Amino acid sequence: MNQSCDPRPKRSRERITTELFHLLEHHSFSTITVKMLTDGAEVNRSTFYAHYKDKYDLLDQIVEEHMTLLAEAIRITGKQSAEPPTVERVSRYFARLFIHIEQNERFYRTMLLQGTVKTFISRFLDTLKENYRLAFRETTSVSVPVDRDLLLNYVIGGQLGLLMSWLRNDRPYSSEYMANQLSQMIVFGTVESIGFPQTRPGTV
Repeated sequence: MNQSCDPRPKRSRERITTELFHLLEHHSFSTITVKMLTDGAEVNRSTFYAHYKDKYDLLDQIVEEHMTLLAEAIRITGKQSAEPPTVERVSRYFARLFIHIEQNERFYRTMLLQGTVKTFISRFLDTLKENYRLAFRETTSVSVPVDRDLLLNYVIGGQLGLLMSWLRNDRPYSSEYMANQLSQMIVFGTVESIGFPQTRPGTV
C-alpha cells in the first residue's frame, strides 16, 4: 500500500492524542507514561515511537498544530484602515477567536484550566500578540499616551481572563455574544464601558 495513502498512521496519531487528553482529565502530565498512552490507545510502543520521540514531543506537536490553526483563524490580512476601528469590524475578528476556541474546546479547556503545561499560556499569548503587532504596525507613527507593549499585554491579558472564565462556566454565552461584548470593551475602553461618560481633554 502506498504509505502516503495509508490512513493507519493518521488514525494511530488520533487515538494517541485522544488518549492523552482522556488521561489528562484524571492525571497530571508529569505522571502520564508512554505505556499508559499506548495501552489506552491500543497501539504498540513501536507505533508510538514511529511518530513521537517521547510524551513531550507528542504534546509539543499537538500544541504546535493548535497554535497554527489559531493563527490561521484570527490572522489579520490586507492593509489595515487608518480609520478608528468600529465595533462591527472588531467583533468579526473576535468572533473568529471565540469560534476557534469553541471548536477546539477540549484542548483549550485542558490546557488553560487544568494547568497541564505551565508554558502553554505563554505560547498562547504569544500567538495572539503577534496578530496584534500586525494591526499596530499601521499606527507606529501615531503618538499614543501609553506604552505600546504594556497596552498590548493589558489587552491580551484581559482576553485570556475572559476566555478562561467563559470555558470555566461552560460557555454560558454564544461566541457571537462574547465577540460583540469584547469588541465594545476594546473600542470604547474600560471607563466608558463601565458607564462613565467619556473624559474630554481639559476636563476633570
